[in-house]
Amino acid sequence: MAEYRLQETNYPSTYAYHEHRERAPHLEQPWQAARLHKAFDMIKSVNPTSVVDLGCGDGGLLSLLPPIPAWGYDFQNSNVAGWVERGVTAEQRDVFNDLPEDIRWGELAVATEVLEHLDDPHAAVRWIGDHVRYIVASSPDNEKPEEGADHDSHLWGWDMAGYAKLFTDSGFVVVEHVLVDWSQVILVRKEA
Repeated sequence: MAEYRLQETNYPSTYAYHEHRERAPHLEQPWQAARLHKAFDMIKSVNPTSVVDLGCGDGGLLSLLPPIPAWGYDFQNSNVAGWVERGVTAEQRDVFNDLPEDIRWGELAVATEVLEHLDDPHAAVRWIGDHVRYIVASSPDNEKPEEGADHDSHLWGWDMAGYAKLFTDSGFVVVEHVLVDWSQVILVRKEA
């Protein structure tokens, strides 16, 4: 079981780092689409009443979710155009650095390719867990400091057992946890 801090800086988790980054249309990118489709399948498997996508990017996963009521948050400027093009509901807001209480929660929260970018992913999972019944998340599998992060904005890496522990330490039970190409995708449920 492993969890690695890949960088000591928290700069990649800030709005300043992401302010001028280009939009990444993950749903249309072959190396990203499979994990989004797996996340979608996991969401459908629990038939949630509503979904909030925390770090929704350009809205690719949100565009798959109708008729499930769904909305998202992301702070990157370039993603706003994607929301309009995809016809999804999202708000430009930094939810992970402030962990605000006034956002709109769903029964299920999505955090795909988000937690590895955060300065304190444990606090983020606890915060999410205070508001939802389910989480669907994904992060690269087994990034290690000695190998370097797969991306310059990744602050954390986990093997599969370490990633599962990130959620179980906050009172979640793992429902499903699989590898999809380079990414691990997990569905967890809040313990009763």
